Amino acid sequence: MISILRTPSLRVVRPTHGSAVVSSTPETAVPDERRRALAILLLVLPIFGQTFYYLLELPVPYFLSKAWPFLMLPLSIYALFVFELPYKAVFALLLAYAMGLSPLLGMLYFGNGFVDSLTTTVKIWSFTYYFAFAAMLAWLRPRPATIARAFVILGALTYITMWLLWIFAPADWYGSDPAKGKLLMFEYERGNRIYMPMFFGMIFLFYLTRRFCRNWEWWVGLLIPAIFASQMIIYKQRISILAAVIVVYAIVISSTRGTLRRFLVACGLLAASGIIAVVSGPIALEFADSLGGSLSVRMVSFATATEFLGSDPLRWLFGVGATTRFSSITLAEIFNNPNFYLADLGWLGVVFEYGLVGALLVVGVYLGGLLFTWQTARLDGTPLVRALADYMFFLFLTSTVYSFVFTPGELGTILAVAAYLRSQGPHPWVPSPLAVDTVQQRTGRTWITHARPRQYGRDSETGSP
Repeated sequence: MISILRTPSLRVVRPTHGSAVVSSTPETAVPDERRRALAILLLVLPIFGQTFYYLLELPVPYFLSKAWPFLMLPLSIYALFVFELPYKAVFALLLAYAMGLSPLLGMLYFGNGFVDSLTTTVKIWSFTYYFAFAAMLAWLRPRPATIARAFVILGALTYITMWLLWIFAPADWYGSDPAKGKLLMFEYERGNRIYMPMFFGMIFLFYLTRRFCRNWEWWVGLLIPAIFASQMIIYKQRISILAAVIVVYAIVISSTRGTLRRFLVACGLLAASGIIAVVSGPIALEFADSLGGSLSVRMVSFATATEFLGSDPLRWLFGVGATTRFSSITLAEIFNNPNFYLADLGWLGVVFEYGLVGALLVVGVYLGGLLFTWQTARLDGTPLVRALADYMFFLFLTSTVYSFVFTPGELGTILAVAAYLRSQGPHPWVPSPLAVDTVQQRTGRTWITHARPRQYGRDSETGSP
């Protein structure tokens, strides 16, 4: 829920030929404003969702994504001090801890210089997207349908782009060195694959599932298995695909009743029994061999990180900091392991860098985001909002392998959207929702202006324009 504190509300007024001032919105201006809001969302959502954050192959959006937290810093500061946002204090505490203590520990344990230590905080800065995107939504004032349309378009474009690359990208574009690029990868076990950023792709999958369970549209039912086929043929990220299957299965189970639900639960139990038999039975070694190098690399990195933390309780409690690939000396060089990446260690990677204290703060913001989006989804009920809550569940399922601080901008984006949509509904989080409108002059130009304060009750009008 987004709410402005100690600021006057804003309204729409249009000067008339008489002395009276009448509230109105020009009919021709509404479609233009909606198209403008959609265009801006399509441009900025991929940056806030960290779509290009690890794509070295695309230098311009890659460096823009790295610089985005600093470019959005004025919006973040404004929202932090002006808006009443859910779990704002927990986010602020996490940012203060991670940006204050962890760089100092990196200087102590790894000999980082001052600039290198500050550079290690770059990935944490993406948590500020929560505040920055909330401020941008308050400025744009898009309709809920416009936000849903933007997510759907970006989700569909994810799979269209993935298939176009799969069909037309030549074989020599694929590489096996992630330091040179992660989009087009070649691995001995999986062959060529496209490591597509799937933030919007997964939300699109969950959106379609929610929509199918609500409306039972046949064409939506055909798209869902087609998306899973695309992921298995091209994406080939096993943990993500398995987590997506679990989320979709949970959506279907929660949307059914009676005999059908009991049948689906029985099928799920049989499938779970089969998975347990695979990972614990005599074929467990063969299954581990099928995972190839990714499993062995993670096991070596896990042992290295655990050994470095050792038996020192301070290291486990507060962490030891980290380095970056731009540092004068990197973790890969320190541990003599070119494939040592904290992002591949899941929760151990978080504890290694930020300690148990930092890990608890990270869990706090993600758990708060999960609870708030689920509550908003129950109140809203639209497929998009439910899909956003489903994606939060998806993040928890994959957190054992993929660190919560790998792409924290996803959390910030989802929570900002949920807070904004909650503010537009009949059940706002706090009783003073944001009201932003424009003033229309005879010339037709518009700008933001302040009007006299108005008091809003809990059930006051908060509909979108």
